[in-house]
Amino acid sequence: MTEPAAPRPAGGDPAVMAARYGGVGSGRRGLILAGVVTALLVAGGLAVQASNLTRPTVMAENVGFTVNDASSTTVRFNLRTDPGTTVSCTLVALNESFTQVGFREVELGPFDEPATSHQVDVTTTELATTGSVDGCQILDEG
Repeated sequence: MTEPAAPRPAGGDPAVMAARYGGVGSGRRGLILAGVVTALLVAGGLAVQASNLTRPTVMAENVGFTVNDASSTTVRFNLRTDPGTTVSCTLVALNESFTQVGFREVELGPFDEPATSHQVDVTTTELATTGSVDGCQILDEG
């Protein structure tokens, strides 16, 4: 009488399965690799954040405006930035329909103080009803 064949694992031949999906302990190896990759990504993100903390910043605050006539509006604003920084600010004048009727980019600085006040004339194409600083950005030195 012949002996019955040994039962096969439900997943198929163990050698084929190990070659296809990795042997015993490959799950642990994958977890370690995933942990190392995650740690490197976190360290890279922290390095980027740390470098951003050392960059100068600028904050503009609208103080007011004066409509001089149909061809000019004066915009008053304050800036806060690191001393030695040069910035470029965009100023706009709008009419009663909130349509832009004046635009000016102005370069300011470098500054000796962290807080400065400014007053800049914006040429307009028609009578404006408001004027403001639309935004400022740090100019790269060098």
